[in-house]
Amino acid sequence: MDGNFFFVIGIILVLAAVAIAFVGIRESDRFPSSRALLVGGTALFAAIVVTTMAFAVVKSKDEQKSRNEKLAKEEKQAQPENSGQNAAPPTTPGGQPQASSGGNQQTPTTGTTGTTAATGGAESLAVSSPADGGLIYQPDGLTAKPGNLTITYDNPSPVPHSIAVATANGNVLGEVQPFTNGKQSVELNNLAPGKYIFYCTVPGHREAGMEGNLTVGG
Repeated sequence: MDGNFFFVIGIILVLAAVAIAFVGIRESDRFPSSRALLVGGTALFAAIVVTTMAFAVVKSKDEQKSRNEKLAKEEKQAQPENSGQNAAPPTTPGGQPQASSGGNQQTPTTGTTGTTAATGGAESLAVSSPADGGLIYQPDGLTAKPGNLTITYDNPSPVPHSIAVATANGNVLGEVQPFTNGKQSVELNNLAPGKYIFYCTVPGHREAGMEGNLTVGG
């Protein structure tokens, strides 16, 4: 069903209204000829209007669904082809990153601070998102002890997501780049007691509600 349907219905209603007005003016003393005709005409117009409104509601829902599917497809296509380079480096059984083939050790950093990840004794927490790509974290509230913390984020959907941790004033302590269908971890060192936030760095996702709170106890 396209816009032509509503255009045709609108023309029919306008022509019918003009015709009835014309007849009513010329036959004002005898129009309508009977109460049944008046009731029937009113019911007909009401049925046409209600049917048109119903079709409009159905069409708007179909268009909304189509837009959502198109948006998800565009986000998937916008994912960088080298997203595999964003995957977390392989680790040894002891939890340390393995050395690359060039002999340089890949050590995860804590975002803009540039410090290396904790080597041991870090508390671990897990966060995930729905497999359908929904813009939420589960859970959206975390608590931790002061010190070193590792947050592992699981994104099982084809929609790119990420996670970043920042202070209340917006100072980013650590983050991972957007990725799909996998898990990545952000390492945080020497967290002081206080309130922090974590959120998705993909444009528009945080604004849509993809964020949560991290409370570090005293």
